[in-house]
Amino acid sequence: MNHRLTLALTLAVGASLILAPGVAAHMSPHPAHIHVGSCPAPGDVVAPLSDVSFDMIVDGTASAGAEPVGQASAIPVEASVTTVPMALAEIVAGQHAINVHASADDLGTYIACGDIGGITIGAGDLPIGLGELNGSGASGVAWLHDNDDGTTTVSVFIVPPAEAVAAVDIKGFAFEPAALDIGIGTTVTWTNEDGTQHTVTAGDGSFDSGALAQGGTFSHTFDTAGTFDYFCGFHSNMKATITVG
Repeated sequence: MNHRLTLALTLAVGASLILAPGVAAHMSPHPAHIHVGSCPAPGDVVAPLSDVSFDMIVDGTASAGAEPVGQASAIPVEASVTTVPMALAEIVAGQHAINVHASADDLGTYIACGDIGGITIGAGDLPIGLGELNGSGASGVAWLHDNDDGTTTVSVFIVPPAEAVAAVDIKGFAFEPAALDIGIGTTVTWTNEDGTQHTVTAGDGSFDSGALAQGGTFSHTFDTAGTFDYFCGFHSNMKATITVG
């Protein structure tokens, strides 16, 4: 492994264990591949890559358990490193792209993709950008290093989205929006804009704001998938639903 790759992976491992609130809930291990064709809809897989995750998988072996280093405010990064049996010149000439999938159970959803091309650094290093797809909020870079033996080391780094937030207004004796779809790990904040008190009370008892006066707010983070019905404890006609998935 060359010194640039060693440095990049060391930095990534250090940051990986210091996760911003809610980030880990968004991101499960992501299968990644080199595909033929171009983003956003590349073709067949030509080389599988190690899953991209906070475990920093190197050729199928996770680096979990490393001690965090540096500042706790470091931006978390998911990564993988894979040696593929293709020379860099072959990869570049073949019109390929690197694609990162949502999860092993959802290979049809792409979260980031980058066409392989650009300016090489030195004799055999090629960095490329990985752009966000399908509203994932995830983006990153890949670094391809030619090993001069017919193989290429492909390092993929993904910066996950920051903690997701959503807002619900309480006004006119109603929750707006009355139906909200959010991702796992999203924090929802309710604001009472009415002149009377309201509550935000889950039907299953999982959250309850208590009485909110005008201008009062209440926040709750949804860490599990499901459908959550809620209502106002003072006004039984005020009902709404949040779907998490």
